[in-house]
Amino acid sequence: MTTYTEPFGPVYVRPDNPDCPNCDCCTAPLCAAGRASLSECAGHVGDETLIERVTGCPCSAESTRGTLAWRAGMVRAVTFATEKPLRQELEELLALVAADGELGDLADLLPKVAVRRYVRWRPGRRPVLTDFGRAYLEARMGPRVESQVTVRSVDPAARTALAVIPAYSADQPVTVPLDALANSRTQLRAEGLLTATLYAEVNPGARDADDVVVTKVRNPAVVPPRPGSPDGAQ
Repeated sequence: MTTYTEPFGPVYVRPDNPDCPNCDCCTAPLCAAGRASLSECAGHVGDETLIERVTGCPCSAESTRGTLAWRAGMVRAVTFATEKPLRQELEELLALVAADGELGDLADLLPKVAVRRYVRWRPGRRPVLTDFGRAYLEARMGPRVESQVTVRSVDPAARTALAVIPAYSADQPVTVPLDALANSRTQLRAEGLLTATLYAEVNPGARDADDVVVTKVRNPAVVPPRPGSPDGAQ
């Protein structure tokens, strides 16, 4: 607790922030900021000693389901799967890891998928798929369809929006990273999402709402420039 002494009167006391109830490295406000940030908790402290202490905080980590960093990682994995997939032997390796099969010579390629955070090692050093690896494989093998996206609410502090996506469910809302919807491509700000009609590619067979990954978001009110026009590609 920090105290300030005024020469003309009382001592003013600034109360410390409460500890986070879910970890032993951060305060509650720091974890709240970290969960809503791609830079996690470590990106919200300036002291080098504190950075070392809070790096990898489970409340904001990319590996923790529901954090903004995790949601961004899921979008990144699906985007690679649909737009820039791995070469065949790496996909075969991921499929073998998913099936808990024998890796054989393909085991030498594990570092190439681990660096993308598609696999991790569990006790006993047996590799398993991460959420990102599973999302990648499902995007390669399962259907992705375009669906309407209707935003019901926006949480600017958490950097997320709740949206109804009929291809997944007509009544169960899906949490979507705010920046996936309000950006230069859709030409929308957060406050404009509640009255806009958007479309995006989604995985309709997701096992639960958090596993719905939204990509290729488009705003039909925005007409893309035609090739050869002053604003389009030549």
